[in-house]
Amino acid sequence: MLGLGKNKKKKKGDNDAPDQDAEDEDAKKEADAGGEEEGEGGEGEGKEKKPKKSKKKLIMAIVLVLVLAGVGAGVYFSGILNKKKEAEDVIMGADGKPIEKPVFYTLPDFLVNLNTSGKSASYLKASVILELAHKSDVPLVEANLPRVSDAFTTYLRELRPSDLAGSAGIQRLREELLLRVNRALAPAKVNDVLFKEIVVQ
Repeated sequence: MLGLGKNKKKKKGDNDAPDQDAEDEDAKKEADAGGEEEGEGGEGEGKEKKPKKSKKKLIMAIVLVLVLAGVGAGVYFSGILNKKKEAEDVIMGADGKPIEKPVFYTLPDFLVNLNTSGKSASYLKASVILELAHKSDVPLVEANLPRVSDAFTTYLRELRPSDLAGSAGIQRLREELLLRVNRALAPAKVNDVLFKEIVVQ
């Protein structure tokens, strides 16, 4: 009988050990499952955070572009760039006062008959450049080219070949043309008449 009791106890103990092992395994599985769930939850949170960060970056980039565009538009419309261009067109004189850079305008070539009093024909070919006081006068010159051509041609046709002899003759011609061109282009101001070419034949 005693032997049977011991055997029973042993059997009972043997049965207890597998039950404990099963419990341990169940606990382990639950822990693993919990860990996996936490890991999945962590990954889910990470996935949720990534789109938020990318949205923030996109919004910041858009705001930056808009700010830069606004600054660029402000600079353009404020006229700062135009002021810089105007400053480039202005030079300082010896007295420290600003002087505008000269603006040159080349007129079409003139070819006229000179007054020879019945002798053999003589021609004058001249290339004339006008030195304008202001760049803004260029459109006025272009609009009045027929007047300038008429004033020059009428005067030149009255000249004799001897009137153009030497530097004194050329200086007189310069002064006369300057007087006539300022009259034709008023209120625009021509500072000087320059000769690129003068040929008398």
